[in-house]
Amino acid sequence: MKLLLIIVFSMILSVSSFAGEIKGKVVEKKDNKTVPLTGVNVYWAGTTIGTITDENGKFIIDQSQQNLLVFSFVGYQNDTISINSNSELTVFLKPGAELDEVVVATRVASSNYSMLDPLYVQNVSGKELARAACCNLSESFETNASVDVSYSDAVSGVKQIRLLGLSGRYSQINLENIPILRGAETAFGLDYIPGSWMESVQVSKGTAAVKNGYESITGQINVQYKQPDGAEKLQIYAYGNQDGKAENNISYSFKVNEKLSSSILTHVSGNFRELDMNNDGFLDKPTSNLATFMNRWTYNSEKYESKFGISYLKESRKGGQKNFSSYSFSDDDPYGMEIDVEKVSLFAKNGFFFNRPGTSLGTIVSYNYFNRESFYGHNTFDVDQQNAYANFIFQSYIGNTQHTYNSGLSMVYDKNNAIFNGSTDWVGYEEFTPGVFVEYNYIPGDHFTLLGGLRYDHSSIHGGFITPRLHAKYHFLDAATIRISAGKGYRTPNAISENTNLLASSKNLIFEENVKQEEAWNYGISLVNKFKIWNRELNMNIEFFRTDFKNRLITDLYQNTREVHFYNLDGESYSNTFQFEATYELFNRFDFTAAYRINDVQATYNNELRKTPFVSKYKGLLSGSYRTNLDKWVFDLTAQFHGDMELPSTDGNSVGNTRPHTSEKYVYLLAQVTKNYRKWSFYTGAENLGNFTQKNAIIDAQNPFGDEFDASRVWGPLYGRMFYVGIKYTLDKE
Repeated sequence: MKLLLIIVFSMILSVSSFAGEIKGKVVEKKDNKTVPLTGVNVYWAGTTIGTITDENGKFIIDQSQQNLLVFSFVGYQNDTISINSNSELTVFLKPGAELDEVVVATRVASSNYSMLDPLYVQNVSGKELARAACCNLSESFETNASVDVSYSDAVSGVKQIRLLGLSGRYSQINLENIPILRGAETAFGLDYIPGSWMESVQVSKGTAAVKNGYESITGQINVQYKQPDGAEKLQIYAYGNQDGKAENNISYSFKVNEKLSSSILTHVSGNFRELDMNNDGFLDKPTSNLATFMNRWTYNSEKYESKFGISYLKESRKGGQKNFSSYSFSDDDPYGMEIDVEKVSLFAKNGFFFNRPGTSLGTIVSYNYFNRESFYGHNTFDVDQQNAYANFIFQSYIGNTQHTYNSGLSMVYDKNNAIFNGSTDWVGYEEFTPGVFVEYNYIPGDHFTLLGGLRYDHSSIHGGFITPRLHAKYHFLDAATIRISAGKGYRTPNAISENTNLLASSKNLIFEENVKQEEAWNYGISLVNKFKIWNRELNMNIEFFRTDFKNRLITDLYQNTREVHFYNLDGESYSNTFQFEATYELFNRFDFTAAYRINDVQATYNNELRKTPFVSKYKGLLSGSYRTNLDKWVFDLTAQFHGDMELPSTDGNSVGNTRPHTSEKYVYLLAQVTKNYRKWSFYTGAENLGNFTQKNAIIDAQNPFGDEFDASRVWGPLYGRMFYVGIKYTLDKE
């Protein structure tokens, strides 16, 4: 409680912030009315830092050392505005010279790779998120070629992600650049970010900028929530599917005065239907109920900006055999699983902007409390976790705006009290890690950008360590951008919290030694190219990334069918991924995406270099989206092609409980139809149209307390064809 009071007090006193944002709207005046302009180029003069306006004419751009903001749009006169504060802008563009007959048509891609950022970043807009049911963050990547999502086990319903062939724990998950989902939250947190709350998602691959911390190894996933001072006033959203899941979201934003705005976001959902479609005696999905609430505020003045808020979440899920009712240690009673979670989060981002252009001082402060009580059969695992984070950033330039820098101090505190089967051995930790960093950005012209960073941190557990990172971008041929990156990342592993799926088995967990800090290098090269074919733009991306571990917590499932061994890496461990992706408008308003990725992920298990289990050799994706005029109808179809993967041996089991050493290849199909009105949207769709499922996913389901029981050996879809419907009402501010 004392720690919570300190954090809250720090938030209240915080008077400086993150690098600021310039927000605004670009419009045209017609017949005494303002009409928003979509697709307007907004960029800082003399730089490659820019963005485009959305369908409401809105834009957000990071504050720059340059103070001249340029607005350009085909058929309109360019405009340049001098920015001396971070007040919200309204920009009126004037049509160009009058022509006999001109038609200007602009379509904003729902997902694109930045041509300007030195980091390799994919921007996923709200339009792209709406292409699938997207009930939460874990379900928002179904049309994404880069992020893989799967169920971790056949009992809990928990989902996990992979980026660059590695578990999501090696990717830093941020909420508006604030690190979230730490420790015990990593197994569940994706389900706790409602899809209807999200405005956009940015997926960056490779090591991130050092100002965001030392933990990112394979990349970052940054979620942007709807802003209190945004265009939307009210949204009501409801969803339901045939498997018994129902969901309702309400968000409401309002302005207190010209400087202060607030929003209230609520989400309730649950799985209420007990299903056992494969007749193995276990529920296909756990029953559950979840409720979460957030209140956030935004304050903007000429020299000061602040964002702060609080959220609360409570969830309960219950699964196992159909006739399970309450927990018992008796082998004669049904097998059950139950997870109860409570979470409280607070954050504050405040900023002060100096008279010198592009110079600011800022802080980000957050506090998270997470409590989990759970059992899987006879395995019990309880966690009481607190996390505090602070980041102080000073941003300015040296001489001129070709040489900019960030420098600052950071602090991460984790207190993880855990009990596994009545013991605190090998679980839980307390770590305090202060750090200092500096980051330099060199922009000599429109074509080349170099971003280099270095930070030093000192862990109370692991001692001091240095994190170097480098990103370079070169823009050529007017429409091609090549990037290279290299950098290190570190993290403190949490064996059981990050492998809770293993609790859904009778495997013995064996800890061979004390866990060391994980350490890895990541190297990447990518090419983003845009060119015309038959007067239509083809977007093509080619990338290669390698992650090379110097130390890693090895989860060894190979040694013995009935054991899991945890130990530090002794040998090689790496991930190589190659991906090709192309997007093209095949005909008017029909966008088509094709992607293919190859994964080569290996590690040293018990002195032998072997493929990491549960990683597919390849993934392919074909996705099409057709929109009628003014988006009145939207038709989406996506096919995912999953390659086979290496699986742990079950040769030690009795006949009937053995499984193949490799998984099957399969295709996963999704489709959705959306009807849009001015304020209403109705949609219906289906997941897993091909009805492919992993057969006999639970080993020895009839004997759940026996030595061979295993519900953690999941490699494919657990549920068959599923239909859903949804409705959305949106009211914009006047």
